[in-house]
Amino acid sequence: MAEQSRNSWISKDDPKLVSQRQKDMFEDILEERRSNSDARYSLKTRDVPVFKFNKSRTPAQIIEHVMNSDRVQFAIEQACIDTKLPRSEIVSEAVSAVNEMAHNQNMKAIRGFAYVLVKIFKSLYKRVYVNVDGIQKVRGMIKEYPVLLMPTHRSYMDFLLMSYVFYHYDLPLPVIAAAMDFMGMQFVGWLLRNSGAFYIRRSFGDDHLYWAVFTEYVQTQICNGDSPIEFYVEGTRSRTSKSYTPKFGMLSAALEPYFKSHVPDIMVVPVSISYDRILEESLYAYELLGVPKPKESTSGLLKARKILEENFGNVHLYFGEPISIRKYSEGLVDRSLHNLAPRYIASLTNQEQDLIKHLGHHMILTHQKHMVVSPWSMMAVVLMQTQGGVSVRQLAKEVEWVKRQASNMGAYIDWPATESAESVLRENVKLHQNIVRVTEDDVVELVRVAPPVHAKATDALMITAGQHLMLSLYRNHILHVFVRPAMIAISVNTCNEDKLSVDDLFTKYCFLEQILSKDFVFIPGKTKSDFEFALLTLTHLCGVTMEDNQVVIAQSTNKHTTFYSQMFEPFLLGYWILCQYLLSNHPNVAGKPLAKTQKMLVKEAQMLTARLLQEGVVRHYEMLSLDMMNNGLQALFYMGGISKERRDGVVYMYPNTRQLSTITDQLAKFVDVPRLPSVSINLHSKTVTVNAKL
Repeated sequence: MAEQSRNSWISKDDPKLVSQRQKDMFEDILEERRSNSDARYSLKTRDVPVFKFNKSRTPAQIIEHVMNSDRVQFAIEQACIDTKLPRSEIVSEAVSAVNEMAHNQNMKAIRGFAYVLVKIFKSLYKRVYVNVDGIQKVRGMIKEYPVLLMPTHRSYMDFLLMSYVFYHYDLPLPVIAAAMDFMGMQFVGWLLRNSGAFYIRRSFGDDHLYWAVFTEYVQTQICNGDSPIEFYVEGTRSRTSKSYTPKFGMLSAALEPYFKSHVPDIMVVPVSISYDRILEESLYAYELLGVPKPKESTSGLLKARKILEENFGNVHLYFGEPISIRKYSEGLVDRSLHNLAPRYIASLTNQEQDLIKHLGHHMILTHQKHMVVSPWSMMAVVLMQTQGGVSVRQLAKEVEWVKRQASNMGAYIDWPATESAESVLRENVKLHQNIVRVTEDDVVELVRVAPPVHAKATDALMITAGQHLMLSLYRNHILHVFVRPAMIAISVNTCNEDKLSVDDLFTKYCFLEQILSKDFVFIPGKTKSDFEFALLTLTHLCGVTMEDNQVVIAQSTNKHTTFYSQMFEPFLLGYWILCQYLLSNHPNVAGKPLAKTQKMLVKEAQMLTARLLQEGVVRHYEMLSLDMMNNGLQALFYMGGISKERRDGVVYMYPNTRQLSTITDQLAKFVDVPRLPSVSINLHSKTVTVNAKL
């Protein structure tokens, strides 16, 4: 019924308001599915390219290879020595680990999955766009090289879409590193495993046996080219629609076969997945506020079926230029250094580890470069800065301006070429009618967002914050385009002198990059070149004026610098409040600041922020985001403002008062900070007491 309803509104769409089947480098792979048999599609003959050195193996044979490998046998011997347990018990543990982990990919399950997926996608999405040129490059590579797929990860739909795309184009379905959360889901866990998911723990810790089993399991499939291997370099789903800093464990394991000369090359394919509307938008918003996510379950999935009746717009998948690890590492690593050591001993040189870190950051920036920016993302940018509503006409004017700036900075904008801005905006309001509406006075305003069912007792403040955080998800999707020019714009906008030298500007830029480094991704060692390019962008496109290697402040302060500064104001103000909270912690009896767990620190800082919002002292509801506070704490730790200590296996944090005070004073130079009341916090009674206005 949902599919029939969806097909009816697809056919009635004004063709000027929706992107066509062919659009620039993209094609819609759902178009032909709407008029053809899904059963026939799931049973189609597939001509799949195979790696030229592949020796066909069953999933059971892969497991057998892992258990008999030198790496796992060595780890078993070491575990016997370390634990004094009998060998049979350690072997049983290794067998249990690999069986828990391994996929059981088979065509019967894949065909059944394809039948289900095509129906789901036709219900959820107008179109699923794929850049054909990128897919053809993948097809050509699979015969010649082992392939690693690294998509962005902003929704549970990511790995389903990737598998569907590979099925559609007759490519071997990838095997996918999946979290244990899905394994316990009745039937769904089984279906995913049989479609290529292999389950790994979120953290291995010091479990060397598990490390050995995991590494061998991944590497044997790379060396034999059994299937493309898919994993997320960010490590987990982004709940904020911003890119996370890369994680290197899986990447290191996957590239080790090249460094140790097991394979002549490995090809890495970045994939950028952009959603007009994110399936989990409400869950993310409340999870960021501290409402625990519901446990993945089949019953929960069935209860969510009504979501199939909603419209989630378009999805774009952009397969980027494949990266040859051989070429990427040329002249940077010496593979011969591994010749004398047993190949199963996990060890990479410092140069190889540095290259992996650089590659991880490069992948994130490549992801960002190829993200597709929707009109709604630009609307969200404007709406986040105009709390209280804005007329459709004014919103259209501002969005057109943002579109020009984003396009000038290299963003790919998905915008119907022949339609007026107002028409495009009204269509996007319809798509996101759960967040905004147009009033009788033609004003766009936020609507009250009903919290998810599992978020039981939620007060008015949190519901309002949920609205703003949902909107911020889409604003965040475009922030990477502006973040580097904005860091200069912030310094220009807050400068009290007539001129600002480039050297002083760079010093300010470095500070802002450090404090923002956990919320945004910067390539280590590229600060100077990023700064120079951002300054060039502002002088050429945004009216920033230079004389004698100095910025002329009066002539340079304009709409560009003000708008860009306001985009990032919530982050800087949020960090400043976090600093003020940390500095207000009373010392213990020894005169040293009281150490607390990170979880307790962010919870108390959130309580303070909530009270300041209620008092009207600050206005940015997104500062209640636990993600922002956690990122702020990590940045302060790396800047020396916080120290960590471990007690009984638990990490505690405490402020380094002098350094933290310096950072706090620095932050106050970049953002208008309010006069804060003196506060005391009682976490157990969940109260914040305002003692007096300063």
